[in-house]
Amino acid sequence: MYPRSVTDDERSDEFADECDESALHFAAQDGDIARVRQLLADGRSPNGFDEIAKTPLHYAAENGHIDIMRVLLEAGADVNANEEARIGNTPLRDVADKCSLAVATLLVDAGADPRIPGWMQLTAVHKAKERKDQEGQRVYALLKSIADRLGEA
Repeated sequence: MYPRSVTDDERSDEFADECDESALHFAAQDGDIARVRQLLADGRSPNGFDEIAKTPLHYAAENGHIDIMRVLLEAGADVNANEEARIGNTPLRDVADKCSLAVATLLVDAGADPRIPGWMQLTAVHKAKERKDQEGQRVYALLKSIADRLGEA
């Protein structure tokens, strides 16, 4: 017996399911707050990881969408979400090398731990320390003070 081939309709269904699962990620990335709210109201989890180990909060933080970050956090998004078996970066670790002070502040105020290691065992503190811009130095100072207060990981 030969393996059954996949029909175009089945491929289409699989693609639709994949797109459907990623809809919240795309809405968060695009800054579409109405769509984010609708998808959450429809029961989408704010903690789902996509194929590159990111949650909607990762995308909102990367793009500086503060209002969407707040909506996701209010809906139960895990501020320290990281898929350790894969890349393992938390939202804060992902953006510490480029985010605004407002993004970093919102994340740490929500409980983000800057000591959690990610890719190559680097933490958000490590990534922020590399920044030479004035905003980056403020982000580093914030993350360093939080890490010092929390103690060693």
